[in-house]
Amino acid sequence: MLLERDDSLRALAEQAARAARGNGGTVLLAGEAGIGKTTLLRAFAAQQGAACRVLWGACEPLSTARPLGPLQDIAALLDDELAALLNAGAPPPRIFAMVLDSLQHASTPSVLIFEDVHWADAATLDLIRYLGRRLPALSTLLILSLRSDEVAPDHPLARLPGDLPAAALSHIKLAPLSAAAVVMLAQRVGRDGDALYRVTAGNPFFVTEVLAESGVAGAELPVTVRDAVWARLARLDAQERWMLDLISVIPGAVERALWTALRAEDVAAAERCIARGILVRDAAGALAFRHELARQAVLAQLAPEEQRHLHAHVLALLERHAPMVHASLAQLAHHAAAAADAQRVLTLAPRAAAEAAALGAHRQAAQQLETALRFVTQAPAALAAQLYQDWAYEAGLSVRIDDAVIAARHQSIALWRGLNRGDKVGHNLRWLSRLHWYRGDGRQAEDYADAAVRELEALPASAELAMAYSVRSQLHMLHDRFELAIEWGERALALAEQVGDLETRVHALNNIGTAQLSATDSDPSGQAKLEQSLRLALAHGYHEHAARAYTNLGEHAVAFKDFARAERVLEEGIAFDRRHDLEVWIHYLVGCQAQLRLEQGGCMKPRPWRNASSR
Repeated sequence: MLLERDDSLRALAEQAARAARGNGGTVLLAGEAGIGKTTLLRAFAAQQGAACRVLWGACEPLSTARPLGPLQDIAALLDDELAALLNAGAPPPRIFAMVLDSLQHASTPSVLIFEDVHWADAATLDLIRYLGRRLPALSTLLILSLRSDEVAPDHPLARLPGDLPAAALSHIKLAPLSAAAVVMLAQRVGRDGDALYRVTAGNPFFVTEVLAESGVAGAELPVTVRDAVWARLARLDAQERWMLDLISVIPGAVERALWTALRAEDVAAAERCIARGILVRDAAGALAFRHELARQAVLAQLAPEEQRHLHAHVLALLERHAPMVHASLAQLAHHAAAAADAQRVLTLAPRAAAEAAALGAHRQAAQQLETALRFVTQAPAALAAQLYQDWAYEAGLSVRIDDAVIAARHQSIALWRGLNRGDKVGHNLRWLSRLHWYRGDGRQAEDYADAAVRELEALPASAELAMAYSVRSQLHMLHDRFELAIEWGERALALAEQVGDLETRVHALNNIGTAQLSATDSDPSGQAKLEQSLRLALAHGYHEHAARAYTNLGEHAVAFKDFARAERVLEEGIAFDRRHDLEVWIHYLVGCQAQLRLEQGGCMKPRPWRNASSR
């Protein structure tokens, strides 16, 4: 029974009808855990019938979020080619364009439901922004459910509404059941409705869990959701309890192909749990707890050793039944880490990190690598060195630049030296130069840059040496030594051309272009080089280099009062940095934007461009 939800159901139906007429949009469905968001969505989907296709995807509370999790759930239903692109690790622009194309050419209106987006990764939020801005011209409705009590002001989701067109964005906030509704439900099973309301505060899931125990004579009211769930578990047989324990360590739904491959007695126990209303089975046969709160309550009863054993069992099942059962790298790494299986973590987590980084989810990449580093003492030296190196990059890009990041670079250098890998030593010395510049230590930045060049010049010509030259160029540019910046930049370009290194080309074009624009006799060709650097960085997925190009282009436009260009570049750059978890870069561009507002408010002449703090 769906109580006190008529208005919300009607609002969803109106938005679906509007989308069917070719005027799509986004709905944010918010409320606390257990408030009935999924129940409402199921009722809405049933109400739609054949009027549209309803596709469900979800985010799960994995230790590290699954990149594009909701899209992975629905990709094969949208387009076989889209599913192939995802499996092949295609870059986000291609994936997003394919999603849009599939929706544009759909024969019927579409409703996409992304559940629990408070657990979404950066790439999923990027997809939502991409679609949200284009939905007004599509016959598609996008519904996002979220726990409002988990979205703090600094949560990435808090900024999402401001990135979507207001005219195509609706908000639905579900409230708890009223005292009258709770009393009515309680009276049907002979319970004290007033007492039930005082304990549950009208939370629908809590209410139904308590009422499910109405047959227990003399039972007292549980004081928490967990108590209510535990009371129900006490009435189950051992096989049912084991099945629930197993499923409790799997966030989200369990594919039909997985749970039906278990022993016959386990499958029978799952069927009994479905009949009891503890588990639910969706249209595709996937199995899940009726609510995430119930899963967490079951999980909380398990001792740590029991949880590790069950995670190991699930990991073995997922790998044994692949590819019949599709499990993402993030899911596999999650179970490996929870099982404390060092060798599987060291294999899976770096791959999951690389997948996340390629999709622009750099924060998730750093988290995967941090998980791997928990087991670094059991890794071979080369793998340990690479883990420290990769974590330092991803964490420095998306989280922070602190002593831990610098220490990881030094640990990587020590390990690479022991392996006689001078190229890797030079790579990390170059990055230490960059990190010390970020922290305001220009002298050490130059020392490490010089050390990187010395290390790499002792080896055959390489892309690493080309980039070391380019970093030298960058430091000269940042210290306003523009002739030297151009000289070292041209040296980097020449070597990059010789060894076929596109990344250094992108980096050096930025340095040279910025130096040419900054010089006293400003060379306008520098603008073209900066723009070329940006285009190449965007086209080839060099997220940090793109952020740097946006920064230097934006700062130059502000300094020379090219307000229209500054508005465009800074807006694009801030949006790009946020989409790709480039927290280190966002604050600088916001500062440039503040300077732009100051310049727009006065009549000052163009000021000399001093880029000592530029990237």
